[in-house]
Amino acid sequence: MPGKLETYLIDTIRNKPLKKFFKGKQGRKVLSKALPEDVIAVTVQTVDHKIMVDPRDLVGRSVLLHGSWGRGGTNRVVEYLTRIGKLRGHGVALNLGANIGCQALYLKLTNQFSKVIAVEAAPQNFEFLRSNVHLNDWAAEITPVHAAVYTEDGTIELHLKEDDVSGGHSLLNLPGNTRSIEVTALTVGSIARREDINFEDVEFVWMDIEGFDFDILQDINKTFGSRLPVFFEFSPRFIGEEKAREFIAYLRENYTHILDFKGSGTDPSPVADFDALAKTPQQDLLVYGD
Repeated sequence: MPGKLETYLIDTIRNKPLKKFFKGKQGRKVLSKALPEDVIAVTVQTVDHKIMVDPRDLVGRSVLLHGSWGRGGTNRVVEYLTRIGKLRGHGVALNLGANIGCQALYLKLTNQFSKVIAVEAAPQNFEFLRSNVHLNDWAAEITPVHAAVYTEDGTIELHLKEDDVSGGHSLLNLPGNTRSIEVTALTVGSIARREDINFEDVEFVWMDIEGFDFDILQDINKTFGSRLPVFFEFSPRFIGEEKAREFIAYLRENYTHILDFKGSGTDPSPVADFDALAKTPQQDLLVYGD
């Protein structure tokens, strides 16, 4: 049994420097790669919330190393919409393709929404999402829904991408997919009705559904109207340039504001070069009508 001096020396010479190292970015990177295979999840305590992640996944590594997964971008979009009067501070946000719940948590933490409906189809992601809601005791503010967002209710094949990235699952059969499963499919209208949400209370949609955005945006427009702000990934790399141009034509016909969030400034920029947009691999866009 070690004596007091030995314990002191171990703590001073070994433990304290190691703790300091592993608190830093480089140490956390080493830690994430060195965890035993049977450690499948870790919980990170941030300043204002807890979040459970897979430390080997792209999203999980970002949370472990940087403390968040795109929180700055989420806050920037919400702050902009609040400033221009699109958010009243007590509406409902739909988070479509919620993954493990990062954006759902961040949307809740903006204090601009009375409710966040977080929809995720992939089973493992959904378990993390549900756990993260309960970890923070936010079941009253965030409602997890286990389903794929689609243009009709029923069931649909979800293609899983299980290597390194939990956000790569898609209704499209994309390169890198490893297998497919059948999941429940719900329209945005069915999701709102199921959760007893009045359509006029829905004030914002954050959508990340890996290439199926065109189809779902059309359904969102039919259900809620074009005045509703929708943030999504415009992804010609998934749908090809021809479909991308069709998507752009739809945006220009139905939305008066098509804004580009690629810059780091306070406000987004209106898209000016639609030809270049059709050829870009992927771009974050915010659209809404007057």
